[in-house]
Amino acid sequence: MSAKRLIEVAFPLEQVSLDSVHEKNVRHGHISTLHIWPARRPLAACRAALVATLLPDPGDGARRATYRRLAGRVVEKVEDERVGGRTVARRKRETQGGILHWKREGGPDLDWFRERIRGAYGGRSPRVLDPFAGGGAIPLEAMRLGCEVAAVDINPVAWFILKCTLDYPRRLAGEVRPLPEFAQTDRALVTDFLKAQGVRGRALRRRLARLGFDEDGAGAEPALIAHEPPLEADLAWQVRAWGRRVLTAARRRLARRYPTYAEFRPLKPGGGPFAPRPRALLEPDADGAVDAGKLNAEFDAVHLKDPRNPRWVATPAVAYLWARTARCKGCRATVPLLKTRWLARKGGKRVRLTMTADANKTGVVFGVETDVPRGEGNPARRRERDRRVGAGTMSRSGVRCPLCGAIMTMQDLRLDGRAGRLGEVMTAVVVDGPRGKEYRRPTEPELDAARVDETEIEALYAEMPFGVPDEPTPKAENLGMRVPRYGFDTWRTLFTNRQLLTLGTLVQELRRLPETMAGWPETWREAVAASLTPTISRVADRGSTLATWQY
Repeated sequence: MSAKRLIEVAFPLEQVSLDSVHEKNVRHGHISTLHIWPARRPLAACRAALVATLLPDPGDGARRATYRRLAGRVVEKVEDERVGGRTVARRKRETQGGILHWKREGGPDLDWFRERIRGAYGGRSPRVLDPFAGGGAIPLEAMRLGCEVAAVDINPVAWFILKCTLDYPRRLAGEVRPLPEFAQTDRALVTDFLKAQGVRGRALRRRLARLGFDEDGAGAEPALIAHEPPLEADLAWQVRAWGRRVLTAARRRLARRYPTYAEFRPLKPGGGPFAPRPRALLEPDADGAVDAGKLNAEFDAVHLKDPRNPRWVATPAVAYLWARTARCKGCRATVPLLKTRWLARKGGKRVRLTMTADANKTGVVFGVETDVPRGEGNPARRRERDRRVGAGTMSRSGVRCPLCGAIMTMQDLRLDGRAGRLGEVMTAVVVDGPRGKEYRRPTEPELDAARVDETEIEALYAEMPFGVPDEPTPKAENLGMRVPRYGFDTWRTLFTNRQLLTLGTLVQELRRLPETMAGWPETWREAVAASLTPTISRVADRGSTLATWQY
């Protein structure tokens, strides 16, 4: 056998590249979804590099078979794709077989590589050291291959990611504990849990019935649960269960800040005309949840069974869309700073924001236009028309006032920002309707709910170890940091007061979680609380004034 490592002789570069690109599009269950790490390496590439580094070259005869087990083979497929209103055949290359593709990691081939790696090191597991582990891709794949791993990083965020993705799962591997009582009365959670255990169809309905869940979706009866064996769950499901507990506690405290309306409408079209009714504001219950069921008490079961019949439907808000504002240098009107007025332009949904001058010519009144017609001509002409009809007030050169046409340069905006003269205005509300996302103007209760006093923020963050996040942001000279040029020179200025209130409430509830889990082993409490903590970063990332609406 040659003394050279396998990677020194050959490497399946094409297969590794294809599987690494595919992995970048994975959004559920991947290590990268726990917390953003800017220099994350694809798991497929790390797995391939480790195998090829740990194994010696078997020689010309076995090398090809080894790489076939590892990376599979490349095949070409032809897929139909809609481009510009017509169907185009696209050739696509992908891999078949191997252990590099996402969701093909396990199986006999992985066991085969584990045995070969141990055999190459005298029957013992080799040690892999990664002193700059970062997001943990290399140590994770080394553990998957059966190696003894030591990983460290000087960055505290990277260290925390390593604890959540490598340390706690390893320490609690194979251990289960009964789901907490509140989780066993949660129909949605229990249903998902049983499905993950392979319980489906009629067996699932029978098991839910034994647990006390009615066919109509009602909650479980504790008396029936007591006669059933407890649902034993691993760390991943315990994190999900306790996460819902934290979310429920936060929702209870924040319900008044996020009002929900019910609209009178059918679930499906085709039921004929009906008399419209004004939108109804729903009152949250003790847990912060809302339900339109009480409003539908006037209808019998036969009426509600037909989705074409109108009924009250809760339409919770998905997002509140805002725009910064500046004062026009010409007419002194309040100008919203919008790069585009398109709210949705995907598939058959075409929605844009409209702006008309208010009665006093001091600003604009927003509206929502649905079913915006498409332009005529080829795709390029249609795109140009969409750009024109959906143009906002901003461009690279500056801002154009929609009332008087005066131009404000970007330098004017920077000066206004540093002087604290930039404002903000809610432009539209995105709600979850029966047929997907819908858009409408904000109501007065929603505008009032968004106004949070400074005293409420100070009182909430007084209980936090570091208080309000008023640390300075990096200077404008730092790469990619442009917000200080507009006066946003502390982290708290990147959030509205309501966003700070939500963020602080979630932090507070997460800090209380270990006390709530009193009676659990210390390792479990620490692992569950730590695994839920990265959600704070995700909320801060998507719940800031810098986030953009992705329809």
